[in-house]
Amino acid sequence: MSRASYYDIDDILSVQERVPCVLQVDLDGLGPSGSGGTSKVHRNSRQTLPFWMADRLNEEDYVNMEVSPMFSKQANRMYAASPESIQLRAITQHYYQFGLHVGDLIPEVPQVLRNMYMQRLQKIAQISQQGQNVESLDFVQSLDKSEAHMLKLCQNSQRAMAEWQQNKAYTLKKAPVLP
Repeated sequence: MSRASYYDIDDILSVQERVPCVLQVDLDGLGPSGSGGTSKVHRNSRQTLPFWMADRLNEEDYVNMEVSPMFSKQANRMYAASPESIQLRAITQHYYQFGLHVGDLIPEVPQVLRNMYMQRLQKIAQISQQGQNVESLDFVQSLDKSEAHMLKLCQNSQRAMAEWQQNKAYTLKKAPVLP
C-alpha cells in the first residue's frame, strides 16, 4: 500500500474493499461466538477481509490473499471488451484507487486500469460538451468517484471556455489615473 495517504478519506474508503483470503494459521477468539463454544478460526479456512487488513496479514504470512473478483482474468477480459458498458459505481465507488493498491500485487492490473480509464475518459469528455443536464445518462450513473470528479472538471472547463468566447469571463477596467 505504497500510495496510501493517511488523511485522504477516499484512500481510506478504497482499502475497505473485501478480498478473499485463505488463513495459514489457526486464530483463537476471532470466529463467531456461539453458545459456550470456543471461537476459533481454523487454518485453510476461507475468509473475506478488508484489503488493508489482508495486505498486512499477507506480508506477515498469516493469510494468502487471493485475487479480488473485480480484478480476475475474466473481469479484465470483460473490461477490455467494452469498458464503457461497465457499471463501475455498482462494483465500487473507488474502483481506480483500489485498483492502484491491487496493482502493487498483480502486475497486469495497472495496464487494464490505464486502458479502461483512457477509453472511458474520451466518453466523459464527449458527455461534458453536451451541457449541464447529463446526470440522467446511464454512462454518467456508472462512473466511479474519480471519473465523476473528472466529468465535473470537464464541465467547468467547458463553461469557462464558453464564457471566455462570449467575453463574459473577464472585463477590462480602466486604471485609475494618478494625480
